[in-house]
Amino acid sequence: MRALLLALLLATPAAPASDPPQAIEVTLSNFDFTPQTIRLRAGQPAVLHLVNSAGGGHNFSAPEFFAAAADVSGPVEEGVVEVAGHQSVDIRLTPARGSYRLKCTHTLHTTFGMRGRIIVE
Repeated sequence: MRALLLALLLATPAAPASDPPQAIEVTLSNFDFTPQTIRLRAGQPAVLHLVNSAGGGHNFSAPEFFAAAADVSGPVEEGVVEVAGHQSVDIRLTPARGSYRLKCTHTLHTTFGMRGRIIVE
């Protein structure tokens, strides 16, 4: 009986370790997001590491993306993350499937090309 129980325990696969969050670095510069298209996996935790390489402030504005995501932590205010010049910010979240617009809402930054897309598949 003990041998059978031991055999069953050894045959049972161990629970898989949870995957670490997907880490994506996004650089905010004058007047660009790099990458312009951010690709994430739906339901998989992610960390967005936002790096402002410019001297002036920029923001990462994606209200629909943040509203749809779960477990959002970090300095997100009404779907916008402000990143001061030469600073970085981490946002942790679990994204929801969809395609979302991204832009910097500072005066004329979007007009000068500071926009992109977040695609969650």
